[in-house]
Amino acid sequence: MSAAIVTKESLIKMLSNSNVQYVDAVIGRALVGLLQRQTKAEQFSNETAENNGVGFTGADGHSGALTAKSFMKNGKLMDWQREMWLKPNKNGLPRIAKYHKQLNEIAMEKRKA
Repeated sequence: MSAAIVTKESLIKMLSNSNVQYVDAVIGRALVGLLQRQTKAEQFSNETAENNGVGFTGADGHSGALTAKSFMKNGKLMDWQREMWLKPNKNGLPRIAKYHKQLNEIAMEKRKA
């Protein structure tokens, strides 16, 4: 197995960048990648129905899907969307960071393509 492309640490470093457009792109592209991993029914309903460890957790299904779709349409995030995904969780990590393993899988798949 080759070295990870996206780690929790590398993701946090990218999110700490002072360039808002860069941070929007990191979060937006991550959310789009996670949305693409949702089932077609989940993508359509903007909810997570299957607890399969792929795509968004149940708690993030609705907001994740809507934010990803908004990013695809507008190419940027609204302030509240960015803040929601950067907000620290109980471990002090940005909300989006819990998906670092899936984001690495997505990056590895893209590298192979």
